[in-house]
Amino acid sequence: MSQTLGPPLSLDGPLPVAPLRSLLNTVTVIDSPDLRFGVGGVVWPYPPGLPEAWDPCSAGTFRTKTDGLDFGWDLPQFQPFTVYLPISCSSITAAAPGFADRAALALAATESYAVARELARGEANPLNPFLDDANLTILNAGVAVNADYALGLLEDAIGATGRGGVILTSPAVGAAFNGGTGGYGVDTKSGSLQTTANGTPVALDGGFIGSSPSLHAVLGAGEAWAFATGPIHVRRSPQIEILSTLKESTDRSDNTVTFRAERDYLVTWDTSLQAGVLIDLTGCVLC
Repeated sequence: MSQTLGPPLSLDGPLPVAPLRSLLNTVTVIDSPDLRFGVGGVVWPYPPGLPEAWDPCSAGTFRTKTDGLDFGWDLPQFQPFTVYLPISCSSITAAAPGFADRAALALAATESYAVARELARGEANPLNPFLDDANLTILNAGVAVNADYALGLLEDAIGATGRGGVILTSPAVGAAFNGGTGGYGVDTKSGSLQTTANGTPVALDGGFIGSSPSLHAVLGAGEAWAFATGPIHVRRSPQIEILSTLKESTDRSDNTVTFRAERDYLVTWDTSLQAGVLIDLTGCVLC
């Protein structure tokens, strides 16, 4: 190879890619042209109970049918949040064509991480229902189990509702599924990750890493949580936006420019099912 002189060639790095099994690639995402979701929403759930059998030939006390639960006004309320990603450089570099677009491309690949983290922890809007809050039903009395056994516990928690749900956890837990001796686990079906027995969607997202219920002990080494909920809807603004110009984004004190790519989100579910199980990834616990 012949030697050349001069500065190194300026090259684009590999384009950021969104994880295949992320939260946003698993649950229902609605690119909403109606931006009124930005004022929040109240979720009207469907009847949360289970159907009962009744004998049409019964008489007396046994002929009475039970009443449904009164929804009242205690309905889950959700407020929106904004996901953003900044990019900064000198004004000379930032003025180059396409510089600000880099933030938008990176956000498109990584936005699911921020949404999953907010769903798990409620950091931006702590008054929203979130997975780690005090309403979480902790399975197996908080005793850690292996990943496959945990999967079975979550499937039973979903099954007890009589309807379908979704399992949410970190990539490390997903990698540990199918590692037990029970032959129960997950598989890829129609492009999505699902449990092999019931076809329950499974989301593996980096935003769930380190999640732990607020009222529970701090995670130990090799521990992680997995969660089960009912169906989740994610409403978001249709496009990622760069909300400022070069002039507006320049810090005159040091001539640095910062662009921020942003997108608004509202994440909702009916909160009827909110279960979690502690998993030990370091060994065979309750195999």
